[in-house]
Amino acid sequence: MQKVIRAIVHFGAAHISVGTFMLTKKLLQAVTSVAILSTFSALTPASAEDLSGAGYFGQVGKYSDKQEIRFGVMAYDRGLFSTDDFSGAVINGEFLFKSPEFLEGIGSPRPYIGFDAAIADDPIHFFYTGLNWDFQLTEKFYLTTSLGGAITTANDLHNPTTYKALGCRVLFHAGVGLGYDFSDQWTAQLYADHFSNANLCDENNGAEAAGIRLGYRF
Repeated sequence: MQKVIRAIVHFGAAHISVGTFMLTKKLLQAVTSVAILSTFSALTPASAEDLSGAGYFGQVGKYSDKQEIRFGVMAYDRGLFSTDDFSGAVINGEFLFKSPEFLEGIGSPRPYIGFDAAIADDPIHFFYTGLNWDFQLTEKFYLTTSLGGAITTANDLHNPTTYKALGCRVLFHAGVGLGYDFSDQWTAQLYADHFSNANLCDENNGAEAAGIRLGYRF
């Protein structure tokens, strides 16, 4: 009888875990769709001016004059398009600089540098840089989107035995998340990032991670 009870408990826990991950994945997919549309709408100088008068919704670059540190924990090989073949954790860290004046015409994105350091069997790490846009949904909620380039530490890019065939040493980096501001300084995000080569190399399996992180602006 005890074995049966333990089996039921383990079965239920496993399904709760899978359900939680699938809910997170669906939420991030929805965030991605809205973020892509918001990014394109912000790429003309007039769009930021038009949206600024419409309350908080659609406001671009609210904290473009701030520096920010973002730090979090994510699941290794988990994301919007990942095949989820490997397990482990990822320590993610970013530093966002103030947006320079010459980027005002494209929504005042903030330049960033960052890393994904994996904790797994034979882990693959990434170092990346690019531009970040934040779009307000309400006074507290916002979308964060990033686009740039990255370098991977993968040893075998074409015939890997412990990870996917990434194809290129230098990759594109994209990030998307849903954020909530506790204050003007402290924020939290549900976040996912993606690394791939856009089919510039023979293999392009891509790599992803998804999880949560905290941010501090100053």
